[in-house]
Amino acid sequence: MTTTYSDTDLIHIIAIIRALRDAQRFLGDMTLYEFEADDEKQNAVAMAFARCGEHVKRLSDGFREHESSIEWRKVAGMRDWITHNYDGLDFETLYHAVVEETPQVLNVLLPYADQASNERIQTTDPFDVPTID
Repeated sequence: MTTTYSDTDLIHIIAIIRALRDAQRFLGDMTLYEFEADDEKQNAVAMAFARCGEHVKRLSDGFREHESSIEWRKVAGMRDWITHNYDGLDFETLYHAVVEETPQVLNVLLPYADQASNERIQTTDPFDVPTID
């Protein structure tokens, strides 16, 4: 069961969902071997995770405490790891984050997308942060 949260939290939740879905879409059905050999996919997935982590940092403490099944510090830390250590990224870790951890986070956050769609939050532009009417 979801709890109602502020428009600001909902905006960031939608942005996180978009970023994680982008990471999944960029990876597609690639194997780890294929991913490690594809610079473009690596960059795209890394950027999606960086966007996700930036929005995680903007969620309220109350929301993060309510949804404590997600390791928020780990998700936000992924953004820092990507942006401050790009040349040293371990793409196997990034690959496994998309394949193994992203579905779990999406399962927690997707019910909030329904709440956002019932609110005044516009979510039609896939390249922009959602806005409030």
